[in-house]
Amino acid sequence: MFPNIGDTNYFTNRALDNEKGETTGKIVMWRMKGKEEFRYILKCPFCGHEQEKREEFTKKPYRPRCEKCGKSVVIAKLKKKK
Repeated sequence: MFPNIGDTNYFTNRALDNEKGETTGKIVMWRMKGKEEFRYILKCPFCGHEQEKREEFTKKPYRPRCEKCGKSVVIAKLKKKK
């Protein structure tokens, strides 16, 4: 189901928080080398809906939207540890 990391130019697997700061969602998101389209599996942190989708994002931060509640999830750049 998930690609070989070496075949991607973007890959993230992270937990997502709701409005209360509770970790209730998750996203696994990737883009294959040479492709513009992202693929992601999202469990919405706001309503719990699960979806799998292919989508192009034109700018950062990427913002997948839940197809059930309509809220978007911001996939911000991760901060580097010092």
